[in-house]
Amino acid sequence: MRQSIRLGRPHGIPVGLHWSVLVIMLLLTQGLAVSLLPAMTGGYAPAGYWLASAGFAALLLVALLLHEYAHARAAQHYGLRVRSITLWMFGGVAELDGEPPHPRAELLIALAGPAASLATAGVLLLAVGPADSLRAGLLEAGLGWLAVMNIVLAVFNMLPGAPLDGGRALGAVIWWARGDRAAARRAAAVAGVVLGLVMALGGLFLSVATRSIAGLWLILLGWFLAAVAHDEEARLDRARRGEDVRAGADRGRRP
Repeated sequence: MRQSIRLGRPHGIPVGLHWSVLVIMLLLTQGLAVSLLPAMTGGYAPAGYWLASAGFAALLLVALLLHEYAHARAAQHYGLRVRSITLWMFGGVAELDGEPPHPRAELLIALAGPAASLATAGVLLLAVGPADSLRAGLLEAGLGWLAVMNIVLAVFNMLPGAPLDGGRALGAVIWWARGDRAAARRAAAVAGVVLGLVMALGGLFLSVATRSIAGLWLILLGWFLAAVAHDEEARLDRARRGEDVRAGADRGRRP
């Protein structure tokens, strides 16, 4: 994914933002400033809510970067090159060159991101106590929201379907159990298609039941996951057919 804004190259990894991440920033800031923070703590001027909301939305992007950076550093530990880390509308992407050398490596690379998100949530929850003692209600509310969002990020990413981390972890376990990397990845991709369709249908049901657009984001996210997983499944099928054709040609050349 092409980066619109480049942030640096920690450990040789190009880190940046896609322009679509600005859409999420605006939506998060608006939701926090207009609804969530005023409901959690009152007595502040509208400008204070907007400024604080922009800061907390930016901190959530930092947390997303930490999630993807953990994947990248785990991949580097196993000798893989990381082409880039990019944040965009639906989260973040760490693009890797090469394949993990064994199932354990694939599993640990997949789990590194959710582990980083849970660790970030733990630090934020520890920081809520001092904010409360200082009677900094707005800071306390924002830190609590950030902690919850990091927990949600970790749990959501562990759902068992590619391209989510849980799908990669599922593929690693199947690879270890069956000894077939390609079959494991195909199973994870199929699970991702099913998961995405279930999410999209759930969002549609929510919108119909509430007669609102409450489920629109779930529909879009489910559609995206199903589309990416389907593309991965198709790519794996093409690779398998290519290997079958080459194997058949090799057999035909034997005397």
